[in-house]
Amino acid sequence: MLEPVLRKLHLFCLTACAAVLLAGCQSPTAPVETPSITVNLSSPSITPTPTPPHYPTATQTLTPPLPTASLTPTGTPVPTICSPLEGVSLADLPVMIVNPYHPPPLGSDDPHQGIDLAQVQDGVAISGLPVQAVLDGVVVLVTADRFPYGNALLIETPLDSLPPAWLEGLDLPEAPATPQVRSALTCPTPQAPLTGDSQGRSLYLLYAHMRDAPSISPGDSISCGQALGEIGASGNALNPHLHLEARLGPGGAAFSGMAHYDPSASPDEMASYCRWRVSGDFLSFDPLQLFYAFP
Repeated sequence: MLEPVLRKLHLFCLTACAAVLLAGCQSPTAPVETPSITVNLSSPSITPTPTPPHYPTATQTLTPPLPTASLTPTGTPVPTICSPLEGVSLADLPVMIVNPYHPPPLGSDDPHQGIDLAQVQDGVAISGLPVQAVLDGVVVLVTADRFPYGNALLIETPLDSLPPAWLEGLDLPEAPATPQVRSALTCPTPQAPLTGDSQGRSLYLLYAHMRDAPSISPGDSISCGQALGEIGASGNALNPHLHLEARLGPGGAAFSGMAHYDPSASPDEMASYCRWRVSGDFLSFDPLQLFYAFP
């Protein structure tokens, strides 16, 4: 009786286990929900700690190194000298002289206190060759068709602005000097005294008989080689030429005008002409020295 019961119980267990195994192998009919991940936005974010900037220490060298000021003096530019005529070299100037320097005794106005330079073609002096400044300087006088210099410029260059070695090569006159002869000129006392710096001396160059009235004004700074005008025959010039005068005189002189030998010349113009030509305050020398002595 017991054996049939055990066999039934064994069969029941096998049937139950098979059902359980079959249920586990079937595919589910309902969708499987995937759990979502919720982010809490209200939670504080983690801020990285900034790295402090790096500064060089006292022993470190900045790259690139900062420029340092030079302790070497730059010095003063050495002045240059230029030909008074454009396109004419200093070596060729002597062959262009048509009337050389022939100074009179101090106090006399004759015969010739400068040099005359002319451009000659087929034996005839012609006008138009550009005139240019010999040295750097400042304009102290401009005349427009006033006798005897005509259209002219007077330019001052302080001696202390010139190379000492060059000045040593010049045979500059001593100043001031007493006239040796009494001037035959009518020399009125100027109404306005001539200004000047008694502490210094200057070189003065006069460019006369130019074709046109200068467009340059008193007080203008002039550079070596700067155009001043053109060769002409204004004033008492019989033929076109440049009359170049060189004188040594008190620094800072300024003339309001200059004229003589003409009824239209004012007393101040005549007084300035006398002061310039015969007083001994402005002593002439051969302008060619400037070109021979310059280093």
